Amino acid sequence: MHYFDVINDFIDEVVKWIIIVLMLFIPAVMVLQVIIRYVFNYPLPWPEEATRFALVWLVFMTACAALRRGEVVALDYVLVRLNKKVALCFTVLGSLLMIAFLMVALYSGVDMTWFMYKKGTPSPALAFPTWIVYISLPIGCCLMSFQILVDMLHLLFDRKTDT
Repeated sequence: MHYFDVINDFIDEVVKWIIIVLMLFIPAVMVLQVIIRYVFNYPLPWPEEATRFALVWLVFMTACAALRRGEVVALDYVLVRLNKKVALCFTVLGSLLMIAFLMVALYSGVDMTWFMYKKGTPSPALAFPTWIVYISLPIGCCLMSFQILVDMLHLLFDRKTDT
């Protein structure tokens, strides 16, 4: 399980830097657009599209980071009042259901990405391959599934014995 933790830490570090770059990129490009539009009266054609693409990637990367840190919305009102073994069963079931949902989304995302890759459609303003935006869904689903799997393994095998 140590190997999973090492991989997970590496993924977390990469995701963290992707988030930092995107969080700096989006406002910088939008400020540039505002300055160019109102000072020089010449709007650039690409900033809205670039920030939209960056925002799509940002959503999936921050979802992965939030999942890693336990900062996602959870309704545990009932779980904290249950027997520990029953609560563990419900937690594992919930994790398995989340992985199942992410696998369906992963399949759909791979299908959409492959379609866009084969079609070869570039984005209108950037002439950027649109499949690069679409691939954020399968990558995000894979990262989140891996995180849930690691958390579930820790939950099942790193438990302290009750006294």
